[in-house]
Amino acid sequence: MATGIDPTKAKADARAKSITQEDAVTKFLAGRDLKAGTRADYTMILETYFGGWKKKQLKDITPNDCVARFDKITRENGPTTANLAFRVYRSMYGYARAATAGPDGRYTLPENPVKRLSDLRRWHKAKRRQSYLPDDLFPALKAHLDSLRSDLHPAAPVFADYVELLLRTGLRKSEGLGLLWSDVNMTARTFTVRDTKNRTDHTLPISVQLLELLQRRFESKTDEFVFPGRDGANTGFQSRLTKLREIIGYPLQYHDLRRNFSILGSNLNIEHYALKKLLNHTTSTDVTAGYVIITVARLKGPIQTISDEVDRLFGSASVTQSDSVEIENKKYTGAIPLANLSLLS
Repeated sequence: MATGIDPTKAKADARAKSITQEDAVTKFLAGRDLKAGTRADYTMILETYFGGWKKKQLKDITPNDCVARFDKITRENGPTTANLAFRVYRSMYGYARAATAGPDGRYTLPENPVKRLSDLRRWHKAKRRQSYLPDDLFPALKAHLDSLRSDLHPAAPVFADYVELLLRTGLRKSEGLGLLWSDVNMTARTFTVRDTKNRTDHTLPISVQLLELLQRRFESKTDEFVFPGRDGANTGFQSRLTKLREIIGYPLQYHDLRRNFSILGSNLNIEHYALKKLLNHTTSTDVTAGYVIITVARLKGPIQTISDEVDRLFGSASVTQSDSVEIENKKYTGAIPLANLSLLS
């Protein structure tokens, strides 16, 4: 104290400087407000690509260490994985550096070593996927989905309806798998996806075609999820997707169907903000969008129009909006027992 050194502060600084990567990762995952899936992904990435450093003190991990590891991941796992791994590592280190700063805001850990990748221009240029199902393959897709619905394996029609749901709604893979019956309202003809990628609930209208699909699913209902075995493993979704690719002759990804939905909406001249709302794209940086209120009712026409265009591409007879009410009354009124309506409203 006589020499101007606060021994308590010095000890605190020493403890902060000695934090290991393992401790830093634990604090990062506990301290950040992460969705469960994101937390699982971060845990896997940090363990898979940086597990060998877990006992090292963060202050001892150098910029050159990061460059060497970045190059190694690039060689062994590809540029996209290298970028992703080090974006996660940069975030973890930055959190640890802020969390161990002194009361006066002074950092005890060195500058983020991942910064060296930016200084050396080492980040790989990201190539955004632009794939989607070509129009001429829609009939082949429909034929295969129809064959799955007559398959004796109970999971086959579940997969077929899941693929069609993504195509007719533009939902992300996880949003479709997580859809609950309690969030499906057949009477109001809407459904809601909870806690989506942008942390909002997303409500969409149910088109005539989707109403028929949900009716099929409800008749085979086994639990609270519209698509049981929602992780895709229990129902063998991955192997069925592989088979579907072989049959239609195209390397289809689930997200391709979301792009198809967007392309159809654009080609059909769906109004810009309505299409953004259908896709649940954030508008937080768009000042004008803050004044454009898109209600669920306003989305009924657009989502029906897109679903009708899917039928046209399938080679099916298109259902027009003017026919919708009549078809609904003939096919669906009273189809669900009144005792079960509480499950769907």
